[in-house]
Amino acid sequence: AFDVFDRTVSSDASSPSFVQVSSARRDASAACARERAARTTAAAMLRSAARKANAPALALLAASAQLDAFTKVRAEIDKMVAQLAKQQTDEVAHRDWCIKELNENNRSTEAAYDKKAQLEAKISSLEQELKEIAAKMEETAAAIVEAQKQMKRASEVREAQNADFQLTVGDHQMTQLILQKALDRMQQVYALLQGGDDGDEQPGAPHIATSGNHTDPGNGPARFTKYEQHRHGSRVVSMLQKVMADSKKLENEARASEEDSQSAYESFMKDSNKSLKQYHETTLSLTEAKATAEASQAMAKSDLKMTFEDLEGLNGVLGDLKSSCDFLLKNFQARQTARSAEMDALREAKAILSGMATS
Repeated sequence: AFDVFDRTVSSDASSPSFVQVSSARRDASAACARERAARTTAAAMLRSAARKANAPALALLAASAQLDAFTKVRAEIDKMVAQLAKQQTDEVAHRDWCIKELNENNRSTEAAYDKKAQLEAKISSLEQELKEIAAKMEETAAAIVEAQKQMKRASEVREAQNADFQLTVGDHQMTQLILQKALDRMQQVYALLQGGDDGDEQPGAPHIATSGNHTDPGNGPARFTKYEQHRHGSRVVSMLQKVMADSKKLENEARASEEDSQSAYESFMKDSNKSLKQYHETTLSLTEAKATAEASQAMAKSDLKMTFEDLEGLNGVLGDLKSSCDFLLKNFQARQTARSAEMDALREAKAILSGMATS
């Protein structure tokens, strides 16, 4: 029996002994225990990180760490760490873009509101300017009508004055003509009477004198009383000459008054035409100013409309930016910290699993 045992035990020198097999089994059992402990530790760490970060992917990886091979788990950890690192970088870039875009939107909005205020002030100023131009144009038009009215009235007055002048001069000239004829006649009569007084003969025709009786007056020369008309003739002539002189004086005064009236009329018409020219120039200038103001107002209103559209667009962009950025900006630090904790937990879990694999 001992021989059989010896042959059985020592028949193959290269075969492991019972003691060696037992030792190997103990080592394998210890390794399995360490692996389970490592898997449990790594899984616990991943689950804890998953709860803190509210990351379902870590919870799935924690389950995988207890079931799958180490190589697969480490590969998954590397993959997740790379994804988280990229998310960290992308989120920083997104944060920077949000800040830049929000600042730019804010600057553009402030500029648009400033432009809006300027345009509204400009439109208000142009409206006031147009009112003033309209008032001046109305005033100028009224002045033109009044000037034309005064010119027409002056022409009518001048025409009436000239007609009165023509009548007055005609009357005086007619009076002077009549007086001149009367004066010429009186002077002839006066000269004739003066000539008769100088001779010895008395006026009357020569004839044969016959005596008269109680029935026949006879044809003796009539007895003429002495002529005395010549004694008052000079007074009549003087009176006629004075009346003629007064008439000529009045005619000359009428002519002088006519010349003064005509000169004043011409001066008035010249000044009025000059004023009318200035009024028309003012009207033209006001019309041009009105056209310029209306064009500026129309352009300002168009710019204001575009500015309102820009503000609406900027407000829409701001809404999109807030939808995209508000949550990120408010939670940026917390998200970065949580993601860093996830990455640290993954790296630590990988280190645990890697250390277990090399042990």
